[in-house]
Amino acid sequence: MTPDSTAQQGRQVLSDIRVLDLSRWVAGEFATKTFADFGADVIKVEKPGEGSFTRAWGPFPEDRPDPERSALFLHLNTNKRSVVLDLRDDADREVLLALVRRSHAVVESFRPGHLEDLGLGPDVLRAVNPGLVLTRISAFGQTGPYRDREASGLVLQATGGPMNATGQADRAPLRKPGLLEHYTVGRSAAQATMAAVLRARRTGKGATLDVSGQEVLLAGADRRASYLLSAAYSGMTAPRGARSPHRHGATFTGPFRASDGFVMVYVTNQVFWNRFVELVGADDPGFRERYLDRQTVAGQDREEFLAYVADWIAQRPKVEVMEAAEARRIPVTAYLSVSEVMDHEHFRQRGVFVAADHPVAGRLEYAGAPWRMERGFALRTTAPLLDQHGAEIRAELAEEGVA
Repeated sequence: MTPDSTAQQGRQVLSDIRVLDLSRWVAGEFATKTFADFGADVIKVEKPGEGSFTRAWGPFPEDRPDPERSALFLHLNTNKRSVVLDLRDDADREVLLALVRRSHAVVESFRPGHLEDLGLGPDVLRAVNPGLVLTRISAFGQTGPYRDREASGLVLQATGGPMNATGQADRAPLRKPGLLEHYTVGRSAAQATMAAVLRARRTGKGATLDVSGQEVLLAGADRRASYLLSAAYSGMTAPRGARSPHRHGATFTGPFRASDGFVMVYVTNQVFWNRFVELVGADDPGFRERYLDRQTVAGQDREEFLAYVADWIAQRPKVEVMEAAEARRIPVTAYLSVSEVMDHEHFRQRGVFVAADHPVAGRLEYAGAPWRMERGFALRTTAPLLDQHGAEIRAELAEEGVA
């Protein structure tokens, strides 16, 4: 593997932190990945025989299912070590407690109460290490009427608010695609964990963090926040599919088909409107005269305007449309495919993707951190094989005299 240049600058910013990852799905694994990629020693505790749930989740290179070749697992577990422990086994629980003694944080995403059923509840872990930060990620929190309910990402989006703000009011609600909600929950969990670790290092006092996926989405910094304020201060509840004035007057937003894909147009004020009319009507004085400086465009006028715009864009490649708009400072963006993103000169020049060799999956490219800082992100190791570091970790504990 070719290490990131930051790895050659010495210790990373979190090199003196140890985190135990007891999670088995995206939110917890993304939370601990944040620590691992900044240098923390993250030990992933996995179930015997099968490991994390994400090992069974595709896609797989060459479409060949293999727990060591899951793209999701490989992405979420860079820079971590793996040890297999059966938490129902007395000897393995002692190994876990020995690790807890030497750790700053534990992140888990079991169903509420499961750690207690294993005899590893917060009181047990904190008795072993009073300065420990225990982060507990669940769908609806560790308390309340819904604490024992399971929830998929779809359920969290529905109950947490995002779907209320997505889609048209006269059609069925839409969910945001992929695993976005799980990454959002994981990011919030990582932020809270880091804050608690900093406090514990200053005061010696640990903390138990109750992270509710539903509440993370409810608190999201998008339109839901303004909806909550509106309801709290005026009693008004925004209807689903509600929009700002972008759908009315001399404004419009939305996707348009280009000759080789799509572009997203975001004309939301009079300045953008006039610039866009000048761009599209550069060779059509009649179009410019008809639509420049219009404060309101509705009915047949609007339909004819949008049809003209759609035809103009359809005759041009998406990147050409984007660059022409950008030159006039109009927010228009080309939709890029995954392969186009990975080949894009901007991302290549910034070193966004890092190539590394995995012993089973082979040479792949991984996404780096979306920021730059000295001794920050480094891809030190690819995701571990199941129990790859089991013997190593037990040997370290024996040397430290805590096992």
